[in-house]
Amino acid sequence: TYVRFTSKRRSKPLARVTSPRVERAMGSGSGSDAPAPVRTIEDVAKEDAAYRARDAETPAPAPEREAAEMKTLLRDASVCVRCVKAVGEARWVSSADTRTRVLELADSDLGARVAKAVDELDAPHLRPTSIRKRLDEGVDASCHSLVALLANVATRD
Repeated sequence: TYVRFTSKRRSKPLARVTSPRVERAMGSGSGSDAPAPVRTIEDVAKEDAAYRARDAETPAPAPEREAAEMKTLLRDASVCVRCVKAVGEARWVSSADTRTRVLELADSDLGARVAKAVDELDAPHLRPTSIRKRLDEGVDASCHSLVALLANVATRD
């Protein structure tokens, strides 16, 4: 997508509004001149309702399982590399102390904190088992969920 900026003195060259990476992620820029499909708020609401329906059919893993999975994620070097790329080095590095404190928690305490955060935020996508599943499917953006969960778990007692 390009926009032409003009001034009274001279015309400026076209400026890129979105990057090729964003265009690919949005479904355009793949060599086709067809417009990318537009997602409306209704589409997002339908997708969220479908996700919540699927999630409701699946029993939530035990808190100790969530705690163990969170620790596994935090100790996995490949996850850390992917998260640095997804959330940015500054954000990932700034959570280092929190990651250390979380890894030191007993599984029962960490599991309770995860369950409390997920329930209070109404955010089943923050479950470590859900984050792992999405990472295994190649969704590196789920690292944002991991960082958000870290921040919320660290503040819960």
